[in-house]
Amino acid sequence: MLSSLFSNFSPTAGEKRLYAAALAVSLAGGVVSFTIVSQMGHDQAMLRRLSGADYWFVIAGVLGSLCALFAGRDWLGHGGALGVLKLVAGILAITFMGTIIGGTLALPFYGTMFGPMMFCFTVAAHPVLALIWVNALVVAHLLMTDWRRERDSIFAPLNRSVTVVTARQPQAGARQNWLNPKRDREKRRA
Repeated sequence: MLSSLFSNFSPTAGEKRLYAAALAVSLAGGVVSFTIVSQMGHDQAMLRRLSGADYWFVIAGVLGSLCALFAGRDWLGHGGALGVLKLVAGILAITFMGTIIGGTLALPFYGTMFGPMMFCFTVAAHPVLALIWVNALVVAHLLMTDWRRERDSIFAPLNRSVTVVTARQPQAGARQNWLNPKRDREKRRA
């Protein structure tokens, strides 16, 4: 039964790269949110016992990064100099949206404000996390170029010669039988 359900699901090469980009960004979001969670409170140890709320904060970071990637997907995957400018704007937009969404999921009212603030403080304290996050978004950009090229090829114009066929206009004053045009033609010939 499952084989028949998933038999039509065969992603293209570009879609596989899109899924890989989503996986890279979600893992980077999880690493950053895990570091934020482990640095909260008085205990500054990376390896400590996590509570259920800590697990939820990490999941919220993963979901926030995925939602932000989905919302900012139009910024990524473009080529050329304009594509690099869109990438920089996309990194800033996706980062900001991801911190707001993840923070809101973690703590509905306070997290909306404290999510971006905690991200900035943690990245400032650990620049390696900023490198991981930016590299994940650059990798997502590179992976999404193939997906975007694949999607754009669907809408490429076809090079076909266009033949215009015109119908013969009826004579002026002649009535036409629109219910039975064959009979109308026979009447006109007679």
